[in-house]
Amino acid sequence: MSLSQALLIVHLLAIAVGIGMGFSNLVGFRVASKLGGDMAKGIATHRESLIPYGDIVFVLIITSGVLLLWNIGGIQGLGGWFHAKLAFVAVWAVSYVAMRLRIRTFLASRNMALVPMIRSFAHGVVGVAVIALICAVMAFNG
Repeated sequence: MSLSQALLIVHLLAIAVGIGMGFSNLVGFRVASKLGGDMAKGIATHRESLIPYGDIVFVLIITSGVLLLWNIGGIQGLGGWFHAKLAFVAVWAVSYVAMRLRIRTFLASRNMALVPMIRSFAHGVVGVAVIALICAVMAFNG
């Protein structure tokens, strides 16, 4: 197995886990909003317990992506779809960091007024990640 293949495996697995965790959080928000009491608290606790893993996945995606680019010699000749993918990855990364800062504030204060903003960021982060993935598929399509 080449270094490029190993990096690509790590990158694709991290993307799959990250998008899966994102969708799981969106489902958790929806389910918890229809429940009350201990069940809603349990779902919230589950989402909170996944935060460190989400941060690890975020770092893995960025690191493996940068290393893949370094391994192939940069972005020259990768085309418009790849450049669009990079733009969406930049939006995703900024949105993820902004969301995590809101979550940190929420965890420190338990200010429920922050939850709708966090939910909106979560939708945006997952949506932009999916668009970046579609652009990547188009960039490397046959």
